[in-house]
Amino acid sequence: MATEIELKLRLDPSDIGKLAAWLDQNTDSSQPLSLQNDYFDTPELALAAAHAALRIRSTRQGYEQTFKARSASSQGIQVRHEWNWPLVARELDTDLLTLPEVQAQWPSGIALDDSSPLHAVFSTDFERRRWMFHDAARGAVIEIVIDEGQILAGGEQEPLCEIELELQSGPAEAMWPLLEDLHKQVPLWLSDISKAERGYRLAGVAGSRFSDDPVYESGEGLISQVFNLQRALEYRLWSNASVSDIWLYGYPLFCALVKDKGSDSCSDSCNDSCNDSCNDKHQPLRRLLESTATSPEAMQADRVSAAELSVVVKDLSRVCTESQLRPGDWYIRWCEARRRVADVIECNNESTRTASLLTLVKD
Repeated sequence: MATEIELKLRLDPSDIGKLAAWLDQNTDSSQPLSLQNDYFDTPELALAAAHAALRIRSTRQGYEQTFKARSASSQGIQVRHEWNWPLVARELDTDLLTLPEVQAQWPSGIALDDSSPLHAVFSTDFERRRWMFHDAARGAVIEIVIDEGQILAGGEQEPLCEIELELQSGPAEAMWPLLEDLHKQVPLWLSDISKAERGYRLAGVAGSRFSDDPVYESGEGLISQVFNLQRALEYRLWSNASVSDIWLYGYPLFCALVKDKGSDSCSDSCNDSCNDSCNDKHQPLRRLLESTATSPEAMQADRVSAAELSVVVKDLSRVCTESQLRPGDWYIRWCEARRRVADVIECNNESTRTASLLTLVKD
């Protein structure tokens, strides 16, 4: 078993050349690979419902079967258990899925028998370019890959273009400084929507777009709001979705986890150790919300806004997971902001909604 620790981002295909040139100069490169992947699920799509993925990958070297369990988050970085096995043919080997360590992570209620047979639902076909970055100062090795190709399902297809940073060794925190350098080259937007999720959606399996985890005064569930904000931006930029969801998740975070206006002390959402973070956190989040006034195309091409999202996700994830949120006014502010932004969304049509939402961060 391997533990996959990664950051995934989306980019415009026209920016690959510039980014690849920088990577060629600053990292160790390897030969491109052509990869074909078939994703499997039950007729009831139980793996998709469990946020797990099962695939067979075809390469020049042969075939590989992979199972990825549901992911978790640590400081804004995705962490998930992953198993890879070589195959002699492009056929699923269900015996590998019965191994005890796999079954410990296998979604409950999914039987590996003929009662609910696994079958191919969609596929991906892309070229992968790969680099290795060695950070001697932090003792880290990070793999960087750019995938460009297509997702295919039911005779339909959509373009695939993304970059992944995967930690090979060393501290996970070393991934953020590398990402800062990459942000200086081209617009790169953090992505929380996997290839598998996009494939299911293309196949007509429209699962829930956002987490419905409740938020408690203890802080439990708040991290899901950070990733909901990230996903809302992704749907806006690449699917031309409404700005409403960005504000529905972003504005309550803005109100709950930033320094009170006119206060000289840290907001009570945090403990004393994060005073400086609270002083600075609201500016990137405010600018990110304000940038929704532009078109999806203009925002997608904005390198600064893309970098702002990384700052917001990194900082808010740390506050939610490390700062030990204690009960207090932050929760009241979050609830009030949630009601307020929902009222603005409901009381305005598409033509007036964005302008009305922008007034929320100007008050």
